[in-house]
Amino acid sequence: MIKPRKWNNFVMNNIPTYFEALRWASLFIRKNQGDENAPELILMDTMEWSRTELIMHYREKLFPEQWEKFQTAVKRVAKGEPVQYVTNKATFFGREFYVDKRVLIPRVETEELVETILSKTKRSRQRLRVLDIGTGSGDIAITLKLERPEWLVTAVDISKDALTVAQRNAESHEAIVDFRLGSLFEPVQGERFDLIISNPPYIADNEKHEMDQSVIDFEPHQALFADDHGLFWYKRIADQLDQYLVEHGELGCEIGYRQGTDLKKYFLEKKYIDQAEVIKDLSQHDRILWVKKK
Repeated sequence: MIKPRKWNNFVMNNIPTYFEALRWASLFIRKNQGDENAPELILMDTMEWSRTELIMHYREKLFPEQWEKFQTAVKRVAKGEPVQYVTNKATFFGREFYVDKRVLIPRVETEELVETILSKTKRSRQRLRVLDIGTGSGDIAITLKLERPEWLVTAVDISKDALTVAQRNAESHEAIVDFRLGSLFEPVQGERFDLIISNPPYIADNEKHEMDQSVIDFEPHQALFADDHGLFWYKRIADQLDQYLVEHGELGCEIGYRQGTDLKKYFLEKKYIDQAEVIKDLSQHDRILWVKKK
């Protein structure tokens, strides 16, 4: 929180109340077609308040430092920057994660992947060895470790910057996750896992026109786009999976809504695969590929 200082009456008379600041920000962002929910989030982050606390202070004036910081943040959002990058905060599975331009912003679809994992394994009391491929901010790996403390969770990413963010999140949540740098299975040569999870890049280049411009402009392309109609990384996982998954082990992946049929077919062509199913999300789109080894 910014610590207030004493200012003269002239300065304070030109500073808005919190309510007036929010009204200005909403109009400014609407004019620039930005995220109209951002102003409240920014103010709550600046002051470290809940929404109720913000409402309680509506009639009070901001201090000049707060007003300047707030205007700067609002202008960033008005230019299309996601509010999560402005506040460096994103909520995932009821927890707060640090995010910046080095990692993707966690999505609700990925929360559905976590819910599926927990549901599929709820009857198991085993100390599962779990691998998260392409961990990004660490949201999946850290959440699974917190929800299933007995699991041994390893998370890999090709980006050193992303692992720095993931490690920061693990420390803030006091979650013990083994983070390793490298592509796909390179960092875990010779190891086998009971459960492998991945939310890899899966957007095809010809799908860019369907995306929000803010995603294209601000989020890391390395974590978004993949060749072969977005299937490149799934196929590489399938081609190597037998070496790293134990007998009867399982794989869960988030997928694009057009990819279910092709991916299910590709995995079932592998002799070591017993089952492959495509699970729909809350919007009834194909969203999760769940595979079981023989």
